[in-house]
Amino acid sequence: MRIFATENYRLSRLPFGARVFYSLFLGLVFLGLLSCLGFAFGKSGLTSPAIAEYYRGEESGLGSKSFLELLETAHFHLFSIPIFFLVLGHIFFLSSIADRTKLAVILTAFVALLLEIVLPWLIVYHSRAWVWLEHPTRAALLATFLVFIVVPLQEMWSGEIDGQWNGDEQDS
Repeated sequence: MRIFATENYRLSRLPFGARVFYSLFLGLVFLGLLSCLGFAFGKSGLTSPAIAEYYRGEESGLGSKSFLELLETAHFHLFSIPIFFLVLGHIFFLSSIADRTKLAVILTAFVALLLEIVLPWLIVYHSRAWVWLEHPTRAALLATFLVFIVVPLQEMWSGEIDGQWNGDEQDS
């Protein structure tokens, strides 16, 4: 852990074993992200009308998702997603990209995660019109989580971010 406290810390300078460990973790998170996308689109569909029907059940006559179904999903998300957000964000913050970029990606991911939890409630209890936010929310989640995965992997194994070398040698 001492390596994280140094001012000149670089993911590319991690010991080989730590880079392998982080890479395996990030690879599993990527597979989890793919399964999450498959699960989300498989259950609720790809189109806005299909998503609205999934939550509200108006056309099928099945009725909307119950309060307990929404609460169970929110409960699961509120206990599991923050852990992944913390770990991925921590690894991402250890990269050498600009602090403003890091902050923008972290805040975008947070807002998207929050919307992912709140939107079903709004769709069911307020209006089906909220369904328009589902696709941008899912796109933002996918994009930010891919950044959380790709940036550290690139820096750990190539030592380069944005074309700048982050290893021991510096171009003059």
